[in-house]
Parts: sequence; structure tokens; C-alpha cells
Amino acid sequence: MARAVLLNLGYLETDLVRSDSGNQGSFELFDEKPVKFKRVQKLFRTLRLKGVKVQYRRLKPADWVTRWKDQWKPAALTKTLDVVPVWCKSKYKLRRGRDFILMDTLLSFGTGLHETTQIMAQFIEDNRGIFKTFLDIGTGTGILGFVALKNEAAKVIGIDIGQLSVQAARDNMKANDLYFNVKKADIKTFKSSLSFDFVAANLITDDLITHARKILSLVKNNGLLAVSGISLTNLAKIRKAYGLLPLKCIRISKGKQWSGLLYQKMMS
Repeated sequence: MARAVLLNLGYLETDLVRSDSGNQGSFELFDEKPVKFKRVQKLFRTLRLKGVKVQYRRLKPADWVTRWKDQWKPAALTKTLDVVPVWCKSKYKLRRGRDFILMDTLLSFGTGLHETTQIMAQFIEDNRGIFKTFLDIGTGTGILGFVALKNEAAKVIGIDIGQLSVQAARDNMKANDLYFNVKKADIKTFKSSLSFDFVAANLITDDLITHARKILSLVKNNGLLAVSGISLTNLAKIRKAYGLLPLKCIRISKGKQWSGLLYQKMMS
């Protein structure tokens, strides 16, 4: 039940570290905004779930990274791309016909192995050569920006509301020797003189709906829009909201718990 509450609050499976001791289990998560934990504590107090306790303490980002390093190994991201932790680079063996992206930090919680990231990455790869400009909304570690660059994008911009995420993306640029423009920005106030061939928005469902028209305004006519961060239970909700916009649904991709949709913007 506690896990379900955290997921409904917008946290992802990859944000949670599960540990068990005897008959007791616990989840740990890291968030760079302490105010969110106060809301979490308040919600759990209101719910009064039996046997559930919430504790909050400050962690240095490096401590959280250390917890993840022991769990994270190289794995497939798309049909042709692998994600490789930078500390595994020397042991990683590249297979024929594949490429890889190095991840140097987990401060923004993105390993590239979450269903939503894999869905979005495959959307990008499947449209290789079709787009030249790419905007990543909620860039996190910057992984979708790297996927876009690996698939012939000439100009990539990534935005994220978290400064740690921005720094994580910049660290990963150095690790991969691949660079794009990343900035701290909120989609609510983000302004761009450029519209994009491909826009990717990997956000929680409520934000995708609230900011749908703003997100759409950043897509060129006939351009592509990929949205994810949508649990299967919220898929119908998203389809209804985006069905009111001048969009053609090209593809729906479903994982075990999450989904993503690929649209084409119709001429306005």
C-alpha cells in the first residue's frame, strides 16, 4: 500500500530502493526538494495506514548514488542501444550492431531502465532521420537527449525543474562526449523562439494534461510529440485529454505498468 501511495504521488519505480529485514519491509527514496517530503508525511498521517511509518532525514547526494551503484548493471535500452554505468565501462563488451550510452550519475534518478524511458527511447529510435530538432521536457539524466543525438538529431535542448538533474545531464555529456543545450526551466514558464520536429515529455499524468497546450505549441506542424510517465490506469485519461487537440495518434506502447503515446501534430 505504501508503494502504491508513493507511485500515485508521481514517484517512479526507479526512485524507490526496497529493503527487507525479518518480517518488515521498507522503501527509501531521495528527492532534492525537502518540502515534498513534508507533504508525503502529512498524507501518510492522514491515511493512517496500519504498520506504516514515515521518517525523513537529509542525505548527501553522493550517499544515494552509492546505494544505486551496487544494483545497476549494463542493460538494453532500445533495439540498438545499451545503457552502461560509467563504472562498468571497462568490463562492458559491445555487441555487433549495437551502440551504448554511458551514465555517470544517478542524482536525478534515471537509469534509463524504467519502462517510460525505454518506451520514449524506442519512439525516438524508430523515427531516426525523420527529425533534426528535438526538445526533451523533464530531461533528468539527459538520456533521451543522447538517444536523439545517436539518431541523427542536429539540435537538442533539454529542460528540467531540478538543478541536480541539470547537473546530472551535464556530467553525462562529459562521460559520453556528446553535448546538447540543457537548462533549468519549468514547462509553465519555458519560452522558445524555436518549434521542434520532435518533442518528448516524460512527466506525470496531471502535468501532461495541465500543460498539454503549452507542450503542443512547441511542436512544429506535422512534427512528432511523444508523451509518457503514464500509468496504465491513466492511459484512457490521457487519450481523452489529448484527443481534444489537433493530434493524430500514431502509436500506443504499453509496458507492464506504464505506457507512452506517439502523436503527429496536424496542420493548424
